[in-house]
Amino acid sequence: MASFPEEPLNLSAADGFGYFSADINQTLQEGKYTIVRKLGWGPRSSTWLVEWEGGERAYWAVQIFTVSASKSAGTSLLPILQGPVYGITDSFPAIQDSFWVPSVHGEHLCLVMAHYGSPLSALLRHATSNGRAGLPIHTVQFTVLAVLRALEQLHKVNVMHSGVKLENLAFGSSTNEDEIVNLLSERRSEKAEIIGGFPAVRSQPLGNYMAEWDDPMHDIVHWFLQLAGFGHVQVPPYTPESEYNYSSAPETLLGNPTCGLSTDVWMLGSLAFELTTGKKLFTSTGPAFERLGEIRDVLHDNIPDTWRADPNVQALPDTDTSVQSLEESLRQVLTEYEAAAMSVFLRKCLVIDPAARQSIRGLRDDDWVNAAAKCTCCYWRSRVYVYACV
Repeated sequence: MASFPEEPLNLSAADGFGYFSADINQTLQEGKYTIVRKLGWGPRSSTWLVEWEGGERAYWAVQIFTVSASKSAGTSLLPILQGPVYGITDSFPAIQDSFWVPSVHGEHLCLVMAHYGSPLSALLRHATSNGRAGLPIHTVQFTVLAVLRALEQLHKVNVMHSGVKLENLAFGSSTNEDEIVNLLSERRSEKAEIIGGFPAVRSQPLGNYMAEWDDPMHDIVHWFLQLAGFGHVQVPPYTPESEYNYSSAPETLLGNPTCGLSTDVWMLGSLAFELTTGKKLFTSTGPAFERLGEIRDVLHDNIPDTWRADPNVQALPDTDTSVQSLEESLRQVLTEYEAAAMSVFLRKCLVIDPAARQSIRGLRDDDWVNAAAKCTCCYWRSRVYVYACV
């Protein structure tokens, strides 16, 4: 049997998956919605552009969870979307509808919300293909400011995002019905390929938002960025999910792992470094104690005394002085001045002890961030949305 081009549609909920096998022109919820395009997929869901006949807006996105993830999404995620974050209108699109749909794998939770456009990662790829290590520093500063604005509102209601990663940043998409109709006619939806009895459809994000990696700041301030990946949001008490990577946040690598709002801060620092350099700051894929050792060596930071009894801390390898430091990595792609300024910001995020990290609100006052804020104060026209896609 040929392999699936994207999500493994044949794997069941018992395998940890159970994806919904959808096809173009398929209807959902007794004909209320008609699937017109696949927008994307993640480890726990796929997202589809649908047409809603009779709705105030014709086109919406429907996120369909795997059978394996649907139960937890229904009991933990959905109450958060309908509760603590409801009404945060300038950073979170309200859920328009929710329903369940059956498949050969079982029952799937479906969430209806505003659709999104191209991923920011596409711009980073364009920048690297043009000989740059990463995005220009003013672009990174604006992106960090946008994410900070979204996280600030979430943290006010004690919601931990948990997914502050490059793959979860996307541009908005036009809500103009005529524009979407024209786009769909210009770029026809991919036809399904039948593999193992399942219709396999390739993703086609709505790339109708014009942005370039080398846009000047007076254009970037009009960017409409969305923070996606809401599938792992939490409210107190916060508990790290096993097998989920919180960008190697040290507290999640302990033998007795923890997480919290400060974990989002760590993830933001890791994201800023990746946008700037085109690389991950921490690359170890070994056991948790090896990853902790790499973090200690890269940051030249101390392990908190309160962690000394943790088994993974006790197993730490000896310090490796040959490991490239944070500042050395920055100076490879930035000027001395740029590297120094960014390092000050990153050192507020990337602190091993979560209690010593700066809060999201405190980071809003950082000079490096305010360099972008000052540029946007006269031009800011758009809002930063948080989009629930996993």
